[in-house]
Amino acid sequence: MRHITADTAETERIGAIAAQALADIHGAIYGQPPQATRAWTDGDAILLVMRLPADVAAENAEPPLASMQRMVGAAVERRTGVALRPASNSADSQRGLVVLAFERVRVRSEEQDLGRAPAGPVRGSG
Repeated sequence: MRHITADTAETERIGAIAAQALADIHGAIYGQPPQATRAWTDGDAILLVMRLPADVAAENAEPPLASMQRMVGAAVERRTGVALRPASNSADSQRGLVVLAFERVRVRSEEQDLGRAPAGPVRGSG
């Protein structure tokens, strides 16, 4: 049995937001939404899969994957405050599929660092 933790649920929510951002970006670039977008998450990993519309896929032109991936990351950070690190991306124009991979970047809070001495020289200590 798999237990869903708060972190897992949060990453799943971020994945859903990323999938919607990808659909919105595709619509802005091509003037029409994709046939489908899906997000899968595992730990901090997020995998987005997009099915291109038949007419876009028939053109056999590879979409600007790196640009789309950066735009998805920016949209997710703007909407959630969570940064995504782009990983790999690929497109299969014959099947009309695009795959974008991300890693959720966890920022350590200052609360976790309480009690730690700063590194570096200590000035005025004697």
